[in-house]
Amino acid sequence: MNRHFYALFLTGALTLSVLSGCGGQNGGGTPSLPPQSGTPAPVETVEPESTPVPTLPPAAVETPAGGSDVQGQNPPESIAPAPKPQPTKDPAPAPTPADGNSTPTPALPEEPAGVVQAVWDRIEAEVELPSFMDMDSEVLTALYGIDSGDLEDYIGKVPLMNVQATEIFIARVKEGRMDAVRAGVEQRQADLQAQWSSYLPEQLELVENYKLVTNGDYLLFAVSYEADQLVQIFNDCTN
Repeated sequence: MNRHFYALFLTGALTLSVLSGCGGQNGGGTPSLPPQSGTPAPVETVEPESTPVPTLPPAAVETPAGGSDVQGQNPPESIAPAPKPQPTKDPAPAPTPADGNSTPTPALPEEPAGVVQAVWDRIEAEVELPSFMDMDSEVLTALYGIDSGDLEDYIGKVPLMNVQATEIFIARVKEGRMDAVRAGVEQRQADLQAQWSSYLPEQLELVENYKLVTNGDYLLFAVSYEADQLVQIFNDCTN
């Protein structure tokens, strides 16, 4: 019996040894399949799973000073800055002449035509006179027989009312024409005397006491109660 048991033990041990040798050659016990003839089976490609990219939180919006800095709120609308006031330019100062380089402006000689106006301005300011009418070139020729072309300047005044004989004529005569102008004035005085001799004796007296004076190229004819004062003014302005 012991022999029979011992024989079984050896048989089992041998079987286990053979099986262990076969398992080592097959690499873990998985038998390899022989290659099959024909078209190889397509290999299924497995797409690698995409890894989701983590979403970053939105950055906080920087807002101007005084605004809200809470993340996620829309920034306030931009406000255009107020225009800066432009500085007012002071007017440039008037240039002043440099010391020692200023040239004095020579005084212009008085215009001769201004003397006639100056005589009349003083008469009008200092003497009480009736209302007058200006004597134009046509009236001058009709009453005095004088051509205005013989005069550099003149002012003639005749009364508005036909009950007054007051009359004033001031002139600057062109060179060489004084005699002709004087003759015209003398004829005017003769006509006035004839007119008033049969009309108003008081006005006739004014005509008879007329004044006719000359000073250089200037002439004055005055029929007035203040004829002497008019002559004085005339001489003051023409001397």
